[in-house]
Amino acid sequence: MQKEDFISLAQKYAQNKCSLSEKEAVEIFFQKRIEEEENTTILFTEEKRKVILDRINAKISKPKGVLRALYFKTATIAAIGIALIGMVFLFNPGQNHRTIIQSTAKGEQKTLLLPDGSQILLNANSSLSYSSDFKTNRNIILSGEAYFKVVKNPNRPFIVKSEQFETKVVGTSFTIKAYKNQSNQIKVLTGIVEVNSTENTHWKFILTKNQQLKFSKSMLPVQSFATNEDFLAWTKNTLIFTNSTLGEAAETLENKFNVSIIFDSHDLRELRITGKFKKENLNNILQSIAVVKQLEIEFITQNQIYIREKNKNDIQN
Repeated sequence: MQKEDFISLAQKYAQNKCSLSEKEAVEIFFQKRIEEEENTTILFTEEKRKVILDRINAKISKPKGVLRALYFKTATIAAIGIALIGMVFLFNPGQNHRTIIQSTAKGEQKTLLLPDGSQILLNANSSLSYSSDFKTNRNIILSGEAYFKVVKNPNRPFIVKSEQFETKVVGTSFTIKAYKNQSNQIKVLTGIVEVNSTENTHWKFILTKNQQLKFSKSMLPVQSFATNEDFLAWTKNTLIFTNSTLGEAAETLENKFNVSIIFDSHDLRELRITGKFKKENLNNILQSIAVVKQLEIEFITQNQIYIREKNKNDIQN
């Protein structure tokens, strides 16, 4: 198991997505860390990490039919979850610095203060990583969505790398949306931002105040204007959908409210909606969409929702 695999496994555990064997492997690992009184910060050399990862691999490759009784009390397990969602430190072999990882689960947001004084609001189901020598190396890797307020330093550009583009700034405020399998966006509130496509080196864009850029795998990047209100909507508990597909809206709702939304057909996912929901609960949002698009919303469980087209007889009546 490589370093990236371990990080992914830790994040899955924090988001309650592990299989039984994966869950047991993670809990065994952190139990040993607690026994060694190192449960506050994970710090280990490459040699130690390899031994630990080999043990995790062995556990995962031999899944048990029944998960053994946990050795932890509930409070301990909760503390582990918080630690996983918070920082994970991994030594980079041959270098005197660590990679710091911050992540959020679905339904969670987190405010971060970077070593250079820059501020980040990390949206739900997102993660970012940076080096412990961040003051001299202001590079960040982002998956998901975040709002950045960057401290100006002309000698050390602030660079954010995501799946579809790389953003370079000196001092500015902007948001980036870079969830996997979704259209990626960058929106600039103040200052100037340089954006380079990771898929086409010939695509280079300069964005200024109130400009946004949207990347889609099926089409060329689109540059346009918007308002600060639109840019910061999610940071103020407001959802704005502008000609969005129902599938895109569902992914946003899943991240925000920690639910799973299932559609009766693929065609329903392609329906287009436009709307603004300010501090609305999930049920109100879904019911509003259902009325406009003639849909039925069924809560199978508290966290699982089924959406189908409304019966034509019911519509006529």
